[in-house]
Amino acid sequence: MAPDNDLSRWIDNLRGHLQRGALMELPPFELGHGTGCLPGETTTRVMLADLRDLDHPHGSWAGDAIWRGMGRHNLLENFERLRKLLG
Repeated sequence: MAPDNDLSRWIDNLRGHLQRGALMELPPFELGHGTGCLPGETTTRVMLADLRDLDHPHGSWAGDAIWRGMGRHNLLENFERLRKLLG
């Protein structure tokens, strides 16, 4: 599942905010898997790193296209949830 252009732009903007340090005060948010106990900036960094890994042709899921596709789909859903949380 490729992100729609709007979500893709939003994720790119999120990367920029992270690089500028604008997410340092982001409180924890719950997306499952224990994310509610981590600072929001850390969770965002992990999500972006996971997306890079899933998009990389030799990433950790490279040998399993089905799981890779499912993982990417779930991650993009979490980015949509994060976008709604951040407003």
